[in-house]
Amino acid sequence: MTGRKRDDDGTGHGHSADRAYAIIRSGLLRDEWPAGTRLLETELARRIGVSRTPIRDALRRLVNEGFLEYAANVGCRVRGWGRNDIDSIFDLRIELETYAARRAATRIRPGEIRQLTELCDAMEAVVERSLGLPELRDELTPLNDRFHTVITEAAGNARLTPVLASVTFAPMVLRTFRRYREEEVMRSMGHHRELVSALESANADWSAAVMRSHIHAGYVAMMRDAVFEIEP
Repeated sequence: MTGRKRDDDGTGHGHSADRAYAIIRSGLLRDEWPAGTRLLETELARRIGVSRTPIRDALRRLVNEGFLEYAANVGCRVRGWGRNDIDSIFDLRIELETYAARRAATRIRPGEIRQLTELCDAMEAVVERSLGLPELRDELTPLNDRFHTVITEAAGNARLTPVLASVTFAPMVLRTFRRYREEEVMRSMGHHRELVSALESANADWSAAVMRSHIHAGYVAMMRDAVFEIEP
């Protein structure tokens, strides 16, 4: 019987592709490669310790998520972001996440309220540890992503979840917490707590209003002193 194909690191191809994706994505979020930089499969394969096949799969996934762009005869390059890109992303987030919060208010289950409360606790613990150390705020990103995903899933619209994921996981959005001033971080945490209260009260108007304010506040933090990688 033929066993599952192993990659250079001794693991299956699927695991290697996931690991390559995570490593490259992490580097992109840390601005390890400036906009326009070509990412070469051979160099990445040598660095990560896998063959080119999982690297190719990881790059394809990052192109689909908007981190990279592909051009014929050039390959994959780090995507640049301009003001129009950011404006478009936040315009979509405001409308879609407000809609999600409104729907979730009348559909959310007690277990999901508990999840949101636990995520608030975890995020506030990170904030306490990161006072004066903005680089530690990267730990907020997966917790914040999960918080918003729980609300989106609670809205009960299967088509909404993948659409919102493609917007909220845009690279420039994921870097937002590093731009926050400390008072803005605290305000964001307050919005999260108020959202939980509004959702638990099944008040659709309140939930939508808090979410709209929350996204607008994120936009202000994102745009303040922003240096765009491409001209608008």
